[in-house]
Amino acid sequence: MILQERLVNKLWRTFVALVPALARPDDAFAVGLLPRSEYDLYRRMDVRDRAHACAVTRRLSQLYPDAPPALHRAALLHDVGKTGPRYGPLLRILVVLYTPRRIAAQPRLYGLRGAWQLKRHHDRYGAALILAAGGDPRVAELVARHHEPGGDAEAARLKEADARF
Repeated sequence: MILQERLVNKLWRTFVALVPALARPDDAFAVGLLPRSEYDLYRRMDVRDRAHACAVTRRLSQLYPDAPPALHRAALLHDVGKTGPRYGPLLRILVVLYTPRRIAAQPRLYGLRGAWQLKRHHDRYGAALILAAGGDPRVAELVARHHEPGGDAEAARLKEADARF
């Protein structure tokens, strides 16, 4: 069942990548969870990434109703590191289909190579953005670890919720 759900969610995200107007982020939900500095970062995210972030946060709440507020906020911001030069639907799909394992995080690039950087290093970029904005260091740490939690149980929960999409 989970595999089927993941496939449906991936197909929907691919379709929304092609037609961004279909993305429906729940910004009112986000503003109720995030302090101003973190909400300002959230609002800078692409509409498709905001919709994904809200879906991941809701899934996290379903899976772990006892999750602490910092974990919910990290779920809303886990892809904030993808904020940067906007790239269109075709580039988004290409990046999902193929991103090289090794691409330097710096210097920041544009075009396809820049999109690959965002995909590969958005966790680190996002943590840096949160800290620079005066956000919660724990939220930044969770964002930095959401793909590789190590021994952090909360980061593992975030990774699990995100993996459903």
